Amino acid sequence: MSMRRQKPDDRYQKLIAHWEPLSPLVEGYRTLRLNIQFSMGDKLMQTILVTSPGASEGKTITAANLSLMMAKDHKKTVLLDFDLRNPRVHFTFDMPNLYGISSYFSDMCQIPDIIQPSGVSELSIITAGPIPHNPAEMLGTPRLLELMDYLRRNYDFVIVDSPPLIVSDAMVLAREMDGCVMVVDASKTKRDSAVKAVEQLKAAGANLLGVVLNNKKVGKREGYYGYGYNA
Repeated sequence: MSMRRQKPDDRYQKLIAHWEPLSPLVEGYRTLRLNIQFSMGDKLMQTILVTSPGASEGKTITAANLSLMMAKDHKKTVLLDFDLRNPRVHFTFDMPNLYGISSYFSDMCQIPDIIQPSGVSELSIITAGPIPHNPAEMLGTPRLLELMDYLRRNYDFVIVDSPPLIVSDAMVLAREMDGCVMVVDASKTKRDSAVKAVEQLKAAGANLLGVVLNNKKVGKREGYYGYGYNA
Protein backbone atom coordinates (compact mmCIF):
# COMPACT_ATOMS: atom_id res chain seq x y z
CA MET A 1 0.00 0.00 0.00
CA SER A 2 1.26 3.49 -0.79
CA MET A 3 0.06 6.87 0.37
CA ARG A 4 -1.92 8.86 -2.17
CA ARG A 5 -0.46 12.14 -3.36
CA GLN A 6 -2.32 14.87 -1.45
CA LYS A 7 -3.67 18.10 -2.87
CA PRO A 8 -1.16 20.84 -1.99
CA ASP A 9 -3.89 23.35 -1.08
CA ASP A 10 -5.74 21.08 1.38
CA ARG A 11 -5.10 22.39 4.90
CA TYR A 12 -5.53 18.94 6.44
CA GLN A 13 -3.22 17.15 4.02
CA LYS A 14 0.17 18.77 4.54
CA LEU A 15 2.31 15.70 5.08
CA ILE A 16 5.42 17.60 4.09
CA ALA A 17 7.74 15.27 6.03
CA HIS A 18 6.74 12.53 3.57
CA TRP A 19 6.29 14.36 0.26
CA GLU A 20 9.01 17.01 0.60
CA PRO A 21 11.68 15.61 2.95
CA LEU A 22 14.27 18.14 1.75
CA SER A 23 12.04 21.16 2.41
CA PRO A 24 13.43 23.69 4.93
CA LEU A 25 10.15 23.37 6.83
CA VAL A 26 10.84 19.69 7.48
CA GLU A 27 13.91 20.70 9.46
CA GLY A 28 11.54 22.10 12.07
CA TYR A 29 9.86 18.73 12.53
CA ARG A 30 13.26 17.05 12.61
CA THR A 31 14.31 19.44 15.38
CA LEU A 32 11.10 18.68 17.25
CA ARG A 33 11.79 14.95 17.04
CA LEU A 34 15.36 15.39 18.26
CA ASN A 35 14.35 17.65 21.14
CA ILE A 36 11.80 15.09 22.29
CA GLN A 37 14.43 12.36 22.15
CA PHE A 38 16.96 14.54 24.02
CA SER A 39 14.37 15.37 26.69
CA MET A 40 13.91 11.67 27.37
CA GLY A 41 17.31 11.22 28.99
CA ASP A 42 17.20 7.91 30.83
CA LYS A 43 13.40 8.02 31.10
CA LEU A 44 11.16 5.68 29.17
CA MET A 45 9.08 8.11 27.12
CA GLN A 46 6.88 6.39 24.58
CA THR A 47 3.57 8.26 24.65
CA ILE A 48 3.54 11.86 23.38
CA LEU A 49 0.41 13.98 23.35
CA VAL A 50 0.11 16.87 20.88
CA THR A 51 -2.44 19.53 21.79
CA SER A 52 -3.11 23.28 21.44
CA PRO A 53 -4.84 26.05 23.39
CA GLY A 54 -7.67 26.28 20.84
CA ALA A 55 -8.94 24.86 17.58
CA SER A 56 -7.25 25.13 14.15
CA GLU A 57 -3.75 25.89 15.43
CA GLY A 58 -1.97 23.08 13.58
CA LYS A 59 -1.83 20.29 16.15
CA THR A 60 -3.02 17.57 13.75
CA ILE A 61 -0.49 18.50 11.07
CA THR A 62 2.23 18.65 13.74
CA ALA A 63 1.24 15.25 15.18
CA ALA A 64 1.13 13.72 11.68
CA ASN A 65 4.53 15.05 10.62
CA LEU A 66 6.12 14.20 13.97
CA SER A 67 4.83 10.63 13.55
CA LEU A 68 6.31 10.50 10.06
CA MET A 69 9.67 11.71 11.34
CA MET A 70 9.67 9.03 14.06
CA ALA A 71 8.82 6.33 11.51
CA LYS A 72 11.51 7.54 9.09
CA ASP A 73 13.96 7.20 11.99
CA HIS A 74 13.07 3.48 11.94
CA LYS A 75 10.98 3.68 15.11
CA LYS A 76 7.79 1.65 15.11
CA THR A 77 5.20 4.39 15.56
CA VAL A 78 1.44 4.65 15.86
CA LEU A 79 -0.59 7.87 15.53
CA LEU A 80 -3.91 8.05 17.40
CA ASP A 81 -6.72 10.50 16.70
CA PHE A 82 -8.18 11.15 20.14
CA ASP A 83 -9.99 14.31 19.03
CA LEU A 84 -13.29 12.46 19.18
CA ARG A 85 -15.38 15.60 18.66
CA ASN A 86 -13.56 16.93 15.61
CA PRO A 87 -11.35 14.18 14.15
CA ARG A 88 -8.95 15.08 11.34
CA VAL A 89 -6.27 12.39 11.11
CA HIS A 90 -8.27 10.25 8.66
CA PHE A 91 -8.62 13.26 6.34
CA THR A 92 -4.90 13.94 6.60
CA PHE A 93 -3.95 10.41 5.57
CA ASP A 94 -6.92 9.92 3.24
CA MET A 95 -8.15 6.74 4.91
CA PRO A 96 -11.50 5.33 6.07
CA ASN A 97 -12.89 6.13 9.50
CA LEU A 98 -15.61 3.49 9.81
CA TYR A 99 -13.95 2.01 12.88
CA GLY A 100 -11.59 3.61 15.33
CA ILE A 101 -11.08 4.60 18.95
CA SER A 102 -14.79 5.19 19.59
CA SER A 103 -15.54 1.71 18.20
CA TYR A 104 -13.08 0.12 20.62
CA PHE A 105 -14.41 2.10 23.58
CA SER A 106 -17.95 1.05 22.63
CA ASP A 107 -16.82 -2.61 22.71
CA MET A 108 -17.57 -3.05 19.01
CA CYS A 109 -14.11 -4.40 18.18
CA GLN A 110 -10.71 -5.25 19.59
CA ILE A 111 -7.55 -3.13 19.47
CA PRO A 112 -5.91 -4.90 16.50
CA ASP A 113 -9.10 -4.32 14.48
CA ILE A 114 -8.72 -0.51 14.59
CA ILE A 115 -5.04 -0.29 13.64
CA GLN A 116 -4.57 0.70 9.99
CA PRO A 117 -1.40 0.88 7.86
CA SER A 118 -0.48 4.41 6.82
CA GLY A 119 1.31 3.40 3.65
CA VAL A 120 4.61 4.49 5.23
CA SER A 121 6.93 1.86 6.65
CA GLU A 122 6.89 1.71 10.49
CA LEU A 123 3.84 4.02 10.81
CA SER A 124 0.37 2.82 11.77
CA ILE A 125 -2.78 4.89 12.28
CA ILE A 126 -5.73 4.59 14.64
CA THR A 127 -8.50 6.93 13.54
CA ALA A 128 -11.13 8.36 15.89
CA GLY A 129 -14.02 6.34 14.50
CA PRO A 130 -17.64 7.58 14.41
CA ILE A 131 -18.18 10.67 16.59
CA PRO A 132 -19.64 9.43 19.91
CA HIS A 133 -22.33 11.11 22.01
CA ASN A 134 -20.23 10.98 25.19
CA PRO A 135 -16.47 11.22 24.50
CA ALA A 136 -15.64 12.46 28.01
CA GLU A 137 -17.35 9.46 29.61
CA MET A 138 -15.48 7.08 27.32
CA LEU A 139 -12.13 8.37 28.58
CA GLY A 140 -13.16 7.62 32.15
CA THR A 141 -13.23 3.86 31.57
CA PRO A 142 -10.45 1.26 32.08
CA ARG A 143 -10.31 0.79 28.31
CA LEU A 144 -8.09 3.86 27.98
CA LEU A 145 -5.39 2.29 30.16
CA GLU A 146 -5.83 -1.05 28.37
CA LEU A 147 -5.35 0.64 24.98
CA MET A 148 -2.26 2.55 26.04
CA ASP A 149 -0.75 -0.54 27.68
CA TYR A 150 -1.22 -2.54 24.47
CA LEU A 151 0.36 0.18 22.33
CA ARG A 152 3.31 0.61 24.71
CA ARG A 153 4.05 -3.09 24.38
CA ASN A 154 3.83 -3.10 20.58
CA TYR A 155 5.28 0.26 19.46
CA ASP A 156 8.35 2.37 20.12
CA PHE A 157 6.37 5.63 20.04
CA VAL A 158 2.70 6.46 20.46
CA ILE A 159 1.75 9.93 19.19
CA VAL A 160 -1.67 11.21 20.29
CA ASP A 161 -3.53 13.99 18.49
CA SER A 162 -5.71 15.22 21.33
CA PRO A 163 -8.55 17.74 21.49
CA PRO A 164 -7.55 21.37 22.14
CA LEU A 165 -7.19 22.36 25.77
CA ILE A 166 -10.54 24.15 25.77
CA VAL A 167 -12.02 20.63 25.88
CA SER A 168 -11.76 18.72 29.17
CA ASP A 169 -10.79 15.49 27.37
CA ALA A 170 -7.33 16.91 26.69
CA MET A 171 -6.51 17.17 30.40
CA VAL A 172 -7.59 13.57 31.02
CA LEU A 173 -5.33 12.38 28.21
CA ALA A 174 -2.40 14.63 29.19
CA ARG A 175 -2.20 13.06 32.64
CA GLU A 176 -1.86 9.60 31.11
CA MET A 177 0.96 10.43 28.66
CA ASP A 178 4.71 10.43 29.23
CA GLY A 179 5.04 13.85 27.64
CA CYS A 180 3.07 16.64 26.04
CA VAL A 181 3.80 19.09 23.21
CA MET A 182 1.66 22.20 22.81
CA VAL A 183 1.18 23.82 19.39
CA VAL A 184 0.39 27.52 19.12
CA ASP A 185 -0.39 29.51 15.98
CA ALA A 186 1.85 32.56 15.66
CA SER A 187 -0.78 34.40 13.64
CA LYS A 188 -3.81 33.82 15.88
CA THR A 189 -3.00 32.51 19.37
CA LYS A 190 -3.10 35.24 22.00
CA ARG A 191 -0.26 35.26 24.51
CA ASP A 192 -2.66 35.11 27.46
CA SER A 193 -4.31 32.00 26.01
CA ALA A 194 -0.97 30.28 25.54
CA VAL A 195 0.19 31.12 29.08
CA LYS A 196 -3.11 29.92 30.53
CA ALA A 197 -2.85 26.66 28.57
CA VAL A 198 0.65 26.01 29.93
CA GLU A 199 -0.61 26.64 33.46
CA GLN A 200 -3.52 24.23 32.88
CA LEU A 201 -1.18 21.48 31.77
CA LYS A 202 1.13 21.96 34.73
CA ALA A 203 -1.83 22.02 37.14
CA ALA A 204 -3.07 18.76 35.64
CA GLY A 205 0.29 17.13 36.30
CA ALA A 206 1.20 16.84 32.61
CA ASN A 207 4.85 16.65 31.58
CA LEU A 208 5.13 19.58 29.18
CA LEU A 209 8.11 18.94 26.91
CA GLY A 210 7.86 22.13 24.90
CA VAL A 211 5.87 24.48 22.71
CA VAL A 212 5.76 24.49 18.91
CA LEU A 213 5.32 27.89 17.26
CA ASN A 214 3.39 27.19 14.07
CA ASN A 215 2.50 29.30 11.03
CA LYS A 216 5.26 31.86 11.49
CA LYS A 217 6.32 33.39 8.18
CA VAL A 218 9.57 31.96 6.88
CA GLY A 219 10.57 33.84 3.74
CA LYS A 220 7.72 33.56 1.26
CA ARG A 221 6.25 30.46 2.87
CA GLU A 222 4.49 29.72 6.12
CA GLY A 223 4.72 26.67 8.28
CA TYR A 224 6.58 25.21 11.24
CA TYR A 225 8.86 27.80 12.79
CA GLY A 226 10.32 26.85 16.13
CA TYR A 227 10.36 24.81 19.29
CA GLY A 228 11.02 25.94 22.80
CA TYR A 229 10.20 25.49 26.48
CA ASN A 230 9.91 27.94 29.30
CA ALA A 231 9.70 26.21 32.68
